Amino acid sequence: MLEQIAVSGTGPSARLAARILCRRLRHPYVRNVAAVARLMAGARDERVAAMAEEALALAWGNDQKVTNHVWDALTATPGPALRFLLAPAPDCPHEPRVRLVTAPPNGRRVLAAALKSADPELRGAMADLLRVTDHPVLLGDFEYALRSWPMPRSPGDVELEARAVLDLALTNTHLCQPAPVGRRRTGLAVVAILKGRFDLFDSYDPASLVAELVRLDDRGFPAPATEGWRRWLRALGPGPGRERLCELVTDGFFEALAAVADSGQEPDSPDLLPAFLFCTEQWERYDALDPDGTLLENYIVKECDDVGMYLWTVAERNGRQLPAPRGLAADPGF
Repeated sequence: MLEQIAVSGTGPSARLAARILCRRLRHPYVRNVAAVARLMAGARDERVAAMAEEALALAWGNDQKVTNHVWDALTATPGPALRFLLAPAPDCPHEPRVRLVTAPPNGRRVLAAALKSADPELRGAMADLLRVTDHPVLLGDFEYALRSWPMPRSPGDVELEARAVLDLALTNTHLCQPAPVGRRRTGLAVVAILKGRFDLFDSYDPASLVAELVRLDDRGFPAPATEGWRRWLRALGPGPGRERLCELVTDGFFEALAAVADSGQEPDSPDLLPAFLFCTEQWERYDALDPDGTLLENYIVKECDDVGMYLWTVAERNGRQLPAPRGLAADPGF
């Protein structure tokens, strides 16, 4: 009733109804936010629409849930939504300096609008914004989307959407920057590869980066990206990145096995070396290093639950007796 009066009426009664509805934003239930958004978009009285816009502007950014509700409500009315979201915000610390970027909605909402909004004007405006923004939340949306790249032979629309994400990412210069050390930023690493910026990998945590790149072998990234990280994995020098690559060999990751086979890399860790030689089936070297299996047994005991089943797969394939942890009999299947 209040909303009907505020939307369709003019004069004091409409403004009073609007004032009551705007006051309810202090208790930001979805229905309250949606009602005020509809006022801003459709009120006959321009003063009511202005009152609603002011209330939404005050609510924007005060609480993430409120911001998300405002976004969800506004994007149903793209014209007014764009006016509100792209209003100048000269004090915004991020680019572009518009209201949306002062406190972006999370949950990859902006990226979804740029890819899938039914309104071409909203879709284009959000794509343009994402091409230039440096806001960490919006850049993180790219990161998530690129790390979730679909498998080959995914449905056509899924693959097209993934390509659109990559095209947007490649136009945003802020995505091709040094990564925070220790962060797993694999999606952004793909952007660096496609731009030929392997120098940026020096800022990544090497072990985390190796672990993530090895897991991308079954994804349908463009061939230049796949070729790029494969070359990089084969050129690793001594250090935590190479040690992690060799650990992943013992878990049976195809890309790790291929990388060490092509490059001759092996671990520096004496504890890991027996398992590595076993999993790469270098039997002459393994037998010379660990003739009675004690070293491999010690490795299995030490790693315990972290030991992957690939050791058992290799043992079965080669008719080898796999050493069992101390106190347990060897698996009778080997």
